[in-house]
Amino acid sequence: MQDVSAAIDESMGELVEVTPYVGTPLPNFPAVPDPSKAVTVTAVFTNRAKSIIMGENSGRISSGHSVCPIVSTSEPIFTFGYGVLTFPLRQGYRIRRLCNQALYEVKDVQPDGVSRIEVTVVQLGRAREDQ
Repeated sequence: MQDVSAAIDESMGELVEVTPYVGTPLPNFPAVPDPSKAVTVTAVFTNRAKSIIMGENSGRISSGHSVCPIVSTSEPIFTFGYGVLTFPLRQGYRIRRLCNQALYEVKDVQPDGVSRIEVTVVQLGRAREDQ
C-alpha cells in the first residue's frame, strides 16, 4: 500500500509547508508557531463538496422536504502518506499550500485505515494577488 500512496503523491501531490504550533505555559494565550520545526512535504489537497442543513430545525422533515435551507459548500482536506512528516500532526498546526500561499489550520487528524493520514482543515487566508 505504500507504493499506492507514493503513486497518489506523485500524480496528485503538491508541496506544502507544515508548521507546528506550541502552547504557552500561561492560560488564555494562543499557541505560537515554531518555525524551526517547519517542514516542506508532499500532500494531496482536495476540496470535497458538502451540504449543510441550516437553522435550528435542521433535523425536521415535513412532507418529504426539509423545512430549513440547504447550503452547498466545500470542506478542504489534506492527505499525507504515513512517515512523510517528522512529527505527529496535531490540532492547531498550520499548513500552507506553496502553489498559492493559502494558509490552513488543522482541525482533525485521522488515519484513512490503509496507508494515508487524512487531515481536515479550516482555511485562514491567502496571500494578496498584488504582492
